Amino acid sequence: MSKILIAGTVLAATATAALADYPERPVRLIVGFSAGGGTDTSARGFGSFVAGAPTMNEMPMVVVNQPGGSGLQAAQTVADADADGYTLYIINNGTLSATSLATPEAEFDPRARLENLGCVTQLVTGLQVPADHPADSASDWVEAVKASGETVRWSTSGAATMHAIVGHLFMNANEIDHQVVPFRGGSNARNALVAGDVTASFNGNQLVDGFEADIKVLGVPSLERDPANEDVPTFAEQGLDGLNVTGPMCVYGPVGLPEEVVTDISAAIQAVTEMEGFGRFMGRSGLAAMHLTPEAGAENLSRLYDTFAPVVAEVTAAQN
Repeated sequence: MSKILIAGTVLAATATAALADYPERPVRLIVGFSAGGGTDTSARGFGSFVAGAPTMNEMPMVVVNQPGGSGLQAAQTVADADADGYTLYIINNGTLSATSLATPEAEFDPRARLENLGCVTQLVTGLQVPADHPADSASDWVEAVKASGETVRWSTSGAATMHAIVGHLFMNANEIDHQVVPFRGGSNARNALVAGDVTASFNGNQLVDGFEADIKVLGVPSLERDPANEDVPTFAEQGLDGLNVTGPMCVYGPVGLPEEVVTDISAAIQAVTEMEGFGRFMGRSGLAAMHLTPEAGAENLSRLYDTFAPVVAEVTAAQN
């Protein structure tokens, strides 16, 4: 009996030591999109600084691109991975919720399959119009387009993305006749606005960087101003329907991670968001470092699900 107890004690001590040493090797950080997009940029910025966090044992996170299914294939890969903290996922909650809702056949609910470990930045949708448009605010723009009686053609980065849903919510709330023109990716949606193929766009504000001579942002759907674009007022500030939609860029792991691993990764995420170098890196990409706790990130995802569900159902029905 004593030998069994001693063996059990040794095994328990060994397991505790293994957890205390996490991570002992580089961690895979999977991105569900091709290289070069907003998620990939955020992942590579985060991955390049995280080794300096005190809880990471100087181990980096290696970004692995696994495009497909608008990020769902990568999400499923991580959900099915060993719950040891060596396979993680990064995505913005807006895309994660919208894609999951728009793909019911995948039977994938990230709220049940993935564990939020914290968030490092956020994507914010903006109402974007040509720089020479006479309206200087979203409220002026709404008044002008309603007075014109014309149907507004607007671009966005996909039929059921966070940006598209914000566009539908905004147009419907302000009773504007509209026609969405979805593109594959935000850059294509931006280029359509610059070319004059559409009269407005609901797109990520980071994509306006370098195009300020062509595009201006009239408002954002968050409760507070985007820290990366503090000069742009919220819709609520302008007396319009106060939407509360942002897409925090969050790190996820499979459900069942050891508590010690969750603590180490969450601490590392917060540490990175407080690094000056990471803040400068995100600033060069038109974004701002921003930390959300795992609890706040999970709450945001659930709220987006509730907000997006009726709009996604409407868009899906119209496509069919």
